[in-house]
Amino acid sequence: MADTDCLTLIKQRLSSMSATEQRIASYILAEPQKVVSLTMRVLASETGVSEGSVANFAGRLGFDGYTALKIAIARSLSDGGSPMFDNVNPSDSVKEVMRKMRDNTVDALRSTCETMSESDLAAAVELLWGAKRRIEVYGIGSSSMLAEDAAFRLIKLGLPAVVVKDSYISSVSALMLDSDCLALAISYTGRTHDIVKTMKIAKEKGAKTMCITCYADSPLARMCDCSLVAVSGEAVNSSSTLSGKLATVSRLAQLLIVDTLCAYIAAQRRDEALEKQTEIVDAWGEYWIE
Repeated sequence: MADTDCLTLIKQRLSSMSATEQRIASYILAEPQKVVSLTMRVLASETGVSEGSVANFAGRLGFDGYTALKIAIARSLSDGGSPMFDNVNPSDSVKEVMRKMRDNTVDALRSTCETMSESDLAAAVELLWGAKRRIEVYGIGSSSMLAEDAAFRLIKLGLPAVVVKDSYISSVSALMLDSDCLALAISYTGRTHDIVKTMKIAKEKGAKTMCITCYADSPLARMCDCSLVAVSGEAVNSSSTLSGKLATVSRLAQLLIVDTLCAYIAAQRRDEALEKQTEIVDAWGEYWIE
């Protein structure tokens, strides 16, 4: 069984679960304290599934039976694991909304950090370093802001990054890539048609592919050579909540991944990064008011 706490593990895998498993998982995430005291029969009744489905759910997560799953849930709660994304409701005060957004953000950053493997991050760094000719960063809609920020951060490190935010231009630019290039897509769902199409073209042209998304089972994540998944309660509840549709907290979890990669590269190439930063500060000098 992995070291990842149980509730975080369920969040990480929820998007790739079957409909039956998602019903069980969503109930556990919404009522973890209650589930600890429930028998398997009662949980099955509460979620409208069979006892066998509950047992299979525990086994799929790597637990030796339902009792082991309940123990893991209790341990996760005692360790301070956040039970669930806290939805914003119409009756909430502005201050209460701020508190919920703070807690949701902390939970998303913590979960993303705990579930991201060292090997995936290392692979991402190697892909960025290995792109000798160009790094194309793609993002459409709300993801375009993240793509623009990521490209700018990479440029500041001296990497050959460009951002493409137009859905028509992106497919054309992908046609210009080759094996010395990296196509990096940023997409919340990983299911945006134009992004998936663009990455397919890039892959066909021999470019390496990487994505930052919130859905591990998405077409984009399955396609790419390296997929970095940000874990957020918004992805768990996105089908039924306004906050999920806005994907606000998930954006910060995706930024954590970008910031991590850039900070690591800057630390590994300290002298070069400092030299680039000095040049940038000098170039910007004329825009600042003394």
